[in-house]
Amino acid sequence: MDISRNQISLTSEQRRKAPYLQFQKQLEDHLNELKADLAERPFLWLAIAFIAGVVSHTFPVRILFLVVLRLISWLAGPVILLMGIIKISELFCGFRRNAETVIERP
Repeated sequence: MDISRNQISLTSEQRRKAPYLQFQKQLEDHLNELKADLAERPFLWLAIAFIAGVVSHTFPVRILFLVVLRLISWLAGPVILLMGIIKISELFCGFRRNAETVIERP
């Protein structure tokens, strides 16, 4: 079987482009779904655009992002502590389970 270098380089080039082409296909599919949804329910999308416009003109967007960022940072500490407590309790519960299931060989 003779395989030329052109065929090998072409397949490696195709392998490099495959993720990009797959991402592009998924993006086109989502865009087509959005267009179909927009055609089916135009008043919903009009209402969403209107509300977004009113909010952006009523409140400076900078202040809204600042409030959201402060809320997220304020809640991040307790969430991290809660996750740590859960992991520590799983660790201690795991030791008890392992201690009960000791197998002795004769």
